[in-house]
Amino acid sequence: MTTATLSPGAGRLAGLAVRSGLGLASWGLRRARRRTDREQLLSRAESAAAARRALAEREELFRSAGYLPL
Repeated sequence: MTTATLSPGAGRLAGLAVRSGLGLASWGLRRARRRTDREQLLSRAESAAAARRALAEREELFRSAGYLPL
């Protein structure tokens, strides 16, 4: 049994497929690393909490003024 390819372009296509697969795998690993980065997750949580506090303060300010903006 021989391992020769059937057409000359098959080797290039296989190389492209392998490079694409490796690129997707490395992208997935980088994405997983970003999503599980503890410092980044804590920073996002702190930012979200600050945004919620600011919104609550704004709403309280509007309520204390006696009107609700439309």
